[in-house]
Amino acid sequence: MNTPFFRRGRLVPALVGVGLVAGLATGGRLFASDHQDTPEVELSPRYDVNDVYAFPAATPGRMVLVLGTSSPVTPAQTPSFTFGTKDQELYQIKVDNTGDAVEDLVFQVTFTGTAGHQRVTLHGPIKPNETGVTNTLIAGKKTLSGPVNEVLGSATGIQLFAGPRDDPFFIDLEQFFRIVPDRKPVSGPLSQLPNTPTASSFRPAGQALDYVRGFNDMAIVIELPVSMIERDPQHPSPFGVWGTTSRARSN
Repeated sequence: MNTPFFRRGRLVPALVGVGLVAGLATGGRLFASDHQDTPEVELSPRYDVNDVYAFPAATPGRMVLVLGTSSPVTPAQTPSFTFGTKDQELYQIKVDNTGDAVEDLVFQVTFTGTAGHQRVTLHGPIKPNETGVTNTLIAGKKTLSGPVNEVLGSATGIQLFAGPRDDPFFIDLEQFFRIVPDRKPVSGPLSQLPNTPTASSFRPAGQALDYVRGFNDMAIVIELPVSMIERDPQHPSPFGVWGTTSRARSN
């Protein structure tokens, strides 16, 4: 999978992780390094896009978009863990509302500050400066900004939360790497598993272990009216959603 770039001066994506295309079948191709599929992402977990979710909110007419990154954070609620900062990392959720597998709107999320004192800034939903794997930061008035680990914004407009949350994914990860050992990580306890398959199926219900139980990832959560990302709010139609992380480059 390809790994895009983002620049300082111009922001250009560097590592893209595609988490999900929701609500839309497209014929286009999406390139990414996703969910620790490469050693570079595994050893730099702030670039990892482990999950992207899009689902209806509790309030009718609203929806929730979630980008999970930096998983797993161990132990849970590690206070020193941070999102990547604006001069090096750009987090994006992209929306295609025309059915061509190209983003029409983006949410750009950046962070500043050190552990325990980070702030988050959101721009979007807004038309991107460019599409594809190389992007620049959108200028102009920010949509929301404030401390991490707090719910920002309005319950009738856009709300934003960024911070650690329990990883909701259930997987018997050790058994998975016993079935497919060439996908095991290059570091940590799971890297010590045999290099040849020692299992052919998952353990049966009741014996499987949720390997990520009690682990957190770093979640970026956006709730907003569905009408803000639809092409024509008067005539609702499917749309696609995916997430990316990008690394700065100097030119």
